Amino acid sequence: MHYNKLTYGILSSLILLSNSVIAAEYLVDADLSPTLRYDDNVELREDKEGSFSTEITPTLFLSRATEDSFLGLDAGYRIEKFTSLEELDRQDPFLLFSSSATHERSEFGLDAEYSQRAQRTIAAEDTGDFASDATVTTRSIAPRYQYQLSARDFLYTNLSYQDRSYDDNEFLDNETYVITGGWRRNFTERLTGGLALTYIDYEAEAIDRTSEYDSYNLNVTSTYRLSELWSFAGQVGYRTLDSENSNINGFTVKDTSSGSLFSLSAIYEGYLNNISIEISKALNPSGEGVVNEQESISVDWQRQIASRLDFGFNASFQKTTSASDFDNTDRDYMTFSPSLRWRVEENITLNLGYQFRKQDEKGDTVQKAESNMVFLTLNYDWGGLLYSR
Repeated sequence: MHYNKLTYGILSSLILLSNSVIAAEYLVDADLSPTLRYDDNVELREDKEGSFSTEITPTLFLSRATEDSFLGLDAGYRIEKFTSLEELDRQDPFLLFSSSATHERSEFGLDAEYSQRAQRTIAAEDTGDFASDATVTTRSIAPRYQYQLSARDFLYTNLSYQDRSYDDNEFLDNETYVITGGWRRNFTERLTGGLALTYIDYEAEAIDRTSEYDSYNLNVTSTYRLSELWSFAGQVGYRTLDSENSNINGFTVKDTSSGSLFSLSAIYEGYLNNISIEISKALNPSGEGVVNEQESISVDWQRQIASRLDFGFNASFQKTTSASDFDNTDRDYMTFSPSLRWRVEENITLNLGYQFRKQDEKGDTVQKAESNMVFLTLNYDWGGLLYSR
């Protein structure tokens, strides 16, 4: 059933875009980007285990673009090999699809994904369990549509479906449906604003229990271009959350909660410096069969210190707590990573960096762990093959 939903959406987009008779450009490209790293606590546990590792991601890019449409496909493998923790070696496939089409007053787009990867690689946004090597398979499809009512007013709707399944009974397979409808107005060349209403349905199922969460969010949205250097964007709103959790014995717990949600960002784009700052508070479904509330702040800074040399760092802090009384999740997670990027040639770049991670769990289990990692990544851009007709 999940594959049929994904396939139907992709085929619909292909049919729509194939009707264009406008001259098109075709691109075939590929990427490898090998990374060498050493992490002294790969699984972010109190009892540290370190290892050298190599990661390569051979990827094939295919795209077709016209004046009013785009069609793109990325396919590849994430291959990870460890010297001291061979049981963590992996080969995970992924497939990403993206399309868009523009007409006189309307725009359509569709994105889809199929991927497999280790659960520990998405633990920060999922369960917080970096020690698990369970495979999580993700399937998603997200169509979107926008219609221009007038010179300044737009109506839009975004839909998405995501399915996550795990090969470990410790986690719950889950599905998330999101529907958003909104209005946006361009008040001036620099200022836009609007309203958005979102409905989220999250369902999780295991052998011994099931859970379902329904959320309604109403947001005020805005973007503002202060100058050629500074721009701001954000949305602030209110949400409600109804949950129902049942076990195999028929015992059911229901809960209702409410609160605020927001996402605020500031971007500076200068000649030598690029800075972005974002703070947010959002609901996030988990493979533990619950919906959590995550508050986060992230900072990214890049500075050119020579014609071919850049320095940068990114730092983030994330606090995850339960969104309902059914669960008592409480954990903090932070990262800090400075790096140097050297453009050896126009198409060859070396990226040398360090990353510090720390997690503090204070829920059912109390655990503190941190790790230090150094890495070196080689990027080679061969430019691809471009064909027009």
